[in-house]
Amino acid sequence: MVQKKRIAVIGGGFSGLNSIRALKEEGMEPVCFEKTSNPGGTWCYREQAIYGVPSIMPSTIINHSKEIGALSNFPPKKEYPNYMRHAELYQYFKDIGESCDCFGHMIYNREVISVRRSFDYNETGRWILKIKNTEDGEITTDIFDGVMVSVGHITYPKMCEFPGMDKFKGDIIHSHSLKKVDKFAGKRLCVVGIGCSALDAAVETSTVAKQVYLSTRSGSWIFPRVGPHGVPMDYALLRRYLTTLQEIVPISISSKFIEKLFLSPKFNHDLYNLRPQFPVFCKDPSINDSLPSKLISGSVVLKKNVKYFTENGVMFEGDEKITEIDTVIMATGYEWKFPFLEEDIVTTEKDGRINLYKCMWSPNLKHQSLVIIGFVLPFGPGFPLGEIQCRWVAQVFSGKVKLPNKDIMMKDIINRHKENVKRYRPGEKISVRVDYVPYMDDIASQFGAKPNLLKMLITDPKLFQACFFGPCLSYQYRLQGPHKWREARKAILTAKERMKTPLAGNVDSSSNKHDVHYFTLVILLLFISLLINWKGNSVASYLIALLLPRYMSLRSFFLKYFLALLAMPFLVMCEDLLASYIIVIFVPLILASLSLL
Repeated sequence: MVQKKRIAVIGGGFSGLNSIRALKEEGMEPVCFEKTSNPGGTWCYREQAIYGVPSIMPSTIINHSKEIGALSNFPPKKEYPNYMRHAELYQYFKDIGESCDCFGHMIYNREVISVRRSFDYNETGRWILKIKNTEDGEITTDIFDGVMVSVGHITYPKMCEFPGMDKFKGDIIHSHSLKKVDKFAGKRLCVVGIGCSALDAAVETSTVAKQVYLSTRSGSWIFPRVGPHGVPMDYALLRRYLTTLQEIVPISISSKFIEKLFLSPKFNHDLYNLRPQFPVFCKDPSINDSLPSKLISGSVVLKKNVKYFTENGVMFEGDEKITEIDTVIMATGYEWKFPFLEEDIVTTEKDGRINLYKCMWSPNLKHQSLVIIGFVLPFGPGFPLGEIQCRWVAQVFSGKVKLPNKDIMMKDIINRHKENVKRYRPGEKISVRVDYVPYMDDIASQFGAKPNLLKMLITDPKLFQACFFGPCLSYQYRLQGPHKWREARKAILTAKERMKTPLAGNVDSSSNKHDVHYFTLVILLLFISLLINWKGNSVASYLIALLLPRYMSLRSFFLKYFLALLAMPFLVMCEDLLASYIIVIFVPLILASLSLL
């Protein structure tokens, strides 16, 4: 009998949970070490912040909606709100863990302080771990066949330095340690930063503070959670056909499209001097629904970057006098580090490039038996990305899937970094920035779980329509490949019902007839028509077949006629002027009429 591989999982949050689930699917034996006394990582609320452990406020709400961020074979309960509070998300986490006996593989109050190659690593690829009992300080060692590092990268607070900080008599804290806001009642606060944590800190403290000043040096794109017609914003945006549009047109144009259609109607960034230098898809979005009302009411006052501190206040750039401040909250991000790993495993170059293949694998290892999970900055939810990574790792550790050699890995790493440098605002984590749908497809294709849209179009048009034009849900990656899920199709087709249930409305209400995606479909069709004209008839036939199911499903006669009218000059070329006129005018009319039958 072949002995099971023992795999060490470091961290008991969502990435650790996904690691355990994926390893169990492949018949391996996971042993998870959790530093604290409870599982859950970020989403286990703790009254006191712990250095090296993620932290949240009592009022924290998840930034992605429940369907978009769900795991691939575990849809959330339809009664859950679309944006779950931390306690509800923690219950979802526990439901998943209990359903497949994951918690029985976790050892609590154990901190991994060292991961080193074993004495026989060159032959076996094994690792020696030193584990510290955080209750009594005892240190033990153990040997494992593989290691999955699932500790995240928002654990070590980073403080900015400004002139005069040492003279400031008030309190300076990091948002990592921010919990209840009662102690700020009647005080004047300065929140430094413009990311999600900064906005949450400013909004929450403004309910009790005398005045809150929000200091930013660069501005940010403010995304609301509530999207078009009241549906979750990510539910409306993260769709394959929009990703197709983004790949066809320059990033500046697709960013402007999102800005004008989805952001500006709710919040004019120029009016509030919050427009960043970089386009929408080139900078981290900041997600908050309450900031606009706080700004317009004066509860939060926007300021430029801090110039220097005094004993009792702050001088902001562009101001002529000191602003008196009692407390400063630094929401200035986190530094990433894996202090328990050998230095040559995760390396960086002078240009900031982090040498990890697909943001996971070190090309410096002879045996790929150690992997980093969840070390990505996605434009979209993180849970499905971490899960798809874990499923790939399980296939590699089981020997069913092979990784490429070091040269191929390095070529991919360099190309990813170069493309990201061209697109994103400079930063130390620029190498690990990814787009949700393309990255999910990329990882899923490594082990055969990427959905086959062409086959779906022919064999199951209804499912194709949901997968291509609907929200890109993680259930799509259980339709095929290892450990596919028989309920995946049903989960995809019933997602709208689960999204709508907590809103207590009618899923098929008439308000949905004027869907914002009709306009995006017009834009997409125009660009595809141009592509058809450039590429030729073979591409034309394929793209017509691709769009036909969506076109036939539209309810509006006028919308169908308008779309056909726009596309016809590109799709049908005729030298005779009269024939061209008849085709362009009357064929759309016939198509629109027939499709309503």
